[in-house]
Amino acid sequence: MYKLTFALPLAACALLGAVWGAPSLLRGMMHSHPTTDAGLTLKKGQTFAGYHKGFFSPDGRAVALLDKDHADVIELAGGRRLFRLAPPGGSFLGAAFSPDGRLLATAYQVAERSGAPEIKVSLSSVPDGREVKVLPAADEDWRRVADDLSFSPDGRLLASNVGGVARLWDVESGREARSFPAPPEPQGVEPERVLLSPDGGRLAVQFKLQGGPRPYDAVHVWELATGRQTILPTEVYQDWAFSSDGSLLAVSAVADKGRVGERSVVEIWEARGGRRQRVIEVPRAWRGAYAVAFSPDAALLAAGGHRKFGLFDARTGALLAEATHAAARFFGTETEQAYDLNHLAFSPEGGRLLTGGNDGTVKLWRVARN
Repeated sequence: MYKLTFALPLAACALLGAVWGAPSLLRGMMHSHPTTDAGLTLKKGQTFAGYHKGFFSPDGRAVALLDKDHADVIELAGGRRLFRLAPPGGSFLGAAFSPDGRLLATAYQVAERSGAPEIKVSLSSVPDGREVKVLPAADEDWRRVADDLSFSPDGRLLASNVGGVARLWDVESGREARSFPAPPEPQGVEPERVLLSPDGGRLAVQFKLQGGPRPYDAVHVWELATGRQTILPTEVYQDWAFSSDGSLLAVSAVADKGRVGERSVVEIWEARGGRRQRVIEVPRAWRGAYAVAFSPDAALLAAGGHRKFGLFDARTGALLAEATHAAARFFGTETEQAYDLNHLAFSPEGGRLLTGGNDGTVKLWRVARN
């Protein structure tokens, strides 16, 4: 699910996005990029056709693959499908395995009897796909970004913003365990995204208010043990990811908003101190940074743009390896978003990477040293 977040001077880009039925980001106004390290390579393995996002199971032996109207959990070794989720009229947005691998949480949009679309979050058992619970909150604002689902390390809590409230849910009871309020000013600010750090110590909430005399866009990070709050003055464009220890937050962010050089970059923030540690400019040909993911040891940062993606040194920002997720198939696709990447995921051991794109494929890559 995407939203157009840019105003002029990107009017021409917005018009182009409207023509193709998708939002558009500045295409081509990117800065220079670091040198590629020939010692690190990305070797393509399996291709899963008909899907747009992929998520590793905690043991790395299976993947959850999302299509628009169904989700499949597939064993990587033999390709056997364990189960399929396909609610009538459903459209899948995001997923997450519980840390013990026994549950799969999915966020999906479905049309109710009234005809109005709603967003729901469901919990299904693994490996049989039996629906265990549907959270008692539905979101009638189908435009809201509900892709992010994240479990606490013990699997007892699940973070989501379904229903327009930043919440931690008690998985066993299906009840709200804790909520995180929007800032009191300006009025009308709502949570756009919610993400729990893998170590369970921090919760990040992107709050947004578009338009009006006092627009607002910032990421608030709560220390769950103390309640301490840090505000990161950044605008999430399409994706974000915590490092495994929760100390860093990578954001596909808007840079130089409202200026001639407006673009999307990767920002790496210190979650506790609120300091922007690094800005990574992706290569010009990528046309922006749309998806991000940390390796388990946080040494690498994967970022994806238009058709292409790569691995960066998270400490220096150097581009270490680059590959093409999807090649343009016919004349004119260079101006479309049909080949933008929308999701990246490292395997638990860090040696493999899943790339998902609007071209309708998820691909598995091996990260290797020459």
